[in-house]
Amino acid sequence: MRGVSVTDPAEFRDRAGPLLMADELRHTIQLAVLAQIERGGRFAEHHLWVVEDGDRAVACAMMTPPFHLLVAGDDGKALGELVATVHSDGVAVPGVTGFLPEARDFATRWAGATGAATRPVMSMRMYATTAVTPVPAADGTMRAAGEGDRALLAEWAHAFARETGLREGRAEIARSVESRVGADPGIVIWEAAGVPVTLAGATVSSPGIARVGPVYTPPEHRRHGYATSLVAAWTTELLRRGMRRCVLFTDLANPTSNSIYQAVGYEPVADAAQIDFYHGRTSSPEQRQLGHVATGPRRW
Repeated sequence: MRGVSVTDPAEFRDRAGPLLMADELRHTIQLAVLAQIERGGRFAEHHLWVVEDGDRAVACAMMTPPFHLLVAGDDGKALGELVATVHSDGVAVPGVTGFLPEARDFATRWAGATGAATRPVMSMRMYATTAVTPVPAADGTMRAAGEGDRALLAEWAHAFARETGLREGRAEIARSVESRVGADPGIVIWEAAGVPVTLAGATVSSPGIARVGPVYTPPEHRRHGYATSLVAAWTTELLRRGMRRCVLFTDLANPTSNSIYQAVGYEPVADAAQIDFYHGRTSSPEQRQLGHVATGPRRW
């Protein structure tokens, strides 16, 4: 078993692709990020690693600073080799994001190898659907976000970042919004009486799989059913365009979003976690336990 650092994203896809494609849902974020790296433009920097047993990938990781490292592979020995490979590169790793148990296993091994402390910051759940459950529609209609919405979307992006604890910075948020306006599938807005009230985005992670998000409603427009209607309409549209399945992630600390998605037909698939690495003391003994995950930053 051998771990290597890979600089060429095409080579990484050749080597790690079979592992990622073996479970498209579980690796939807990795596949979407890899596609963005291959297209270029959004990420100023990327790091890619793969662990192989013979000619077969058994674990891999990617990181696009300032985001956390994304890990795939649930073999303990392979994750140990992955930790050693990433650590030997000397790259600053702020934390890890992935499904359980691999994210927790990687974090534990990283702490043992580097002396870093670990602090869970978010517990997430992945949902997926192949069909939308009809729900009562709120007032308004869905439309694609256009050039004239850029200022509003940037304002909402910053509000989203403040509310959810995103730490990636204004420039990264602006790049994310910029890359989605006019893209396919891009960003849509729910408009009620001519006023934009909710947004939802989507990306295609692999052929036929769309990841819905972000979904954001400003406080003054909440509790009117706008987000539920938009998610239902947007998912319906994505499936109509030929997506085999739509997936999304929720913060388990937010019961509202979890109930919204289940109401329109999304079903739980698996749980994931985001874990910070740091040096120094954490704020409480509870946060030092990997099983206690609180609200924290997410990928916009």
